[in-house]
Amino acid sequence: MHLKRLLYAVPALAFAAPLRAEEAAVAEKGENLGDFLTHHISNSYEWKPVPWITLHLPHWQIGGIDMGISQHVLMMFIAAGLLILLFALGGRRSRNAPTSKLGHALEALVLYIRDEVVEPNLGKQDSPKWLPFFLTLFFFFLTLNLVSLIPGFSAATGNINFTATMAVMIFIVYNLAGMAHNGPIHYIINVVPKGVPIFVLPIIALIEFMGLFTKAFALCIRLFANMTAGHILILSLTGLIIVFKSYFVAIGFLPMTLFIYVIELLVAFLQAYIFTLLSALFVGMAIHQEH
Repeated sequence: MHLKRLLYAVPALAFAAPLRAEEAAVAEKGENLGDFLTHHISNSYEWKPVPWITLHLPHWQIGGIDMGISQHVLMMFIAAGLLILLFALGGRRSRNAPTSKLGHALEALVLYIRDEVVEPNLGKQDSPKWLPFFLTLFFFFLTLNLVSLIPGFSAATGNINFTATMAVMIFIVYNLAGMAHNGPIHYIINVVPKGVPIFVLPIIALIEFMGLFTKAFALCIRLFANMTAGHILILSLTGLIIVFKSYFVAIGFLPMTLFIYVIELLVAFLQAYIFTLLSALFVGMAIHQEH
C-alpha cells in the first residue's frame, strides 16, 4: 500500500515543490486541494529544498516592517549569485571573443537584447548608457523564472509584491528619464498630444496621465499572472494524480505535465523578454516624446 502511494506521488515530486507527508495525505483524500496549491505558490519563512530537509529562514521586523529573508527573497539572492558566477565564467575572452560555449551563448543573448530591444526603442545614441540596465533586468528575470522551475525552489516572479516593486521602479525610471532628457515642465506638457481639440482636451489629458500609471500596472500584472498561472497548472495536474489514486490517471497526466513544464520553459524566456521590451519601450517613449 505504501509502495502504491509512492508511485502515485512520483510525478508530483518530480515537477513540483517537495510535498510534506501531511499535505500528501490531505491531497489523497481529495480535500483542500486549494490549500495545497496555495501553500506551494505562497511565500514563507521555511524552505524545503528536498523532502527531508527544512531550512528555517531568518525572520525579523524593523520599525514594524518585515525585513526577514523569505523564500522569495532567498530566490533573489540565489539568482544574483548564479548570474555573478555565470558571467564570471562566461565573460572570459581571448582576442575579443568568448573562450567557452557559455560565453558565446551569453554574448548571443546580450547582442539580441541590444539589437532587437534597446536600440530600436532608445536609438543608437542613448542605447550604450541604457544597455547595462536592461541587460540586468532581462537576465535577472530570466534566472528567477528558470530557478522557479527547479523542484524545491519557489517563484519570486509569481509574488505580486515583487512584480509590483519592479513595476514601480520602472515607473520612476521612465518618468525621471523623460524629465532629465526633456526638462520637467516640457515633459509634463508633452504628455498630452499637441493639436487636440479644446473640447476633448480635459478627457485626453486625463487619459494620458492615467496612462503613465497603467503602463507600470500592466508590467506588474503581466509577469505575476503568467508565472503564477503556469505554476498553478503544473501543481494542479500533479495534485490530481494523487487525488484520483489511479495508475491510469498518473500515466495520462504525466505526459501532459511534461508538456506544460516545457511550455513553462518557453514562458520563462518570453516573460523576461516582454518585461524588458516594454520597459525599454516606455523609457524610449519618455525620452523621445517627439516620436
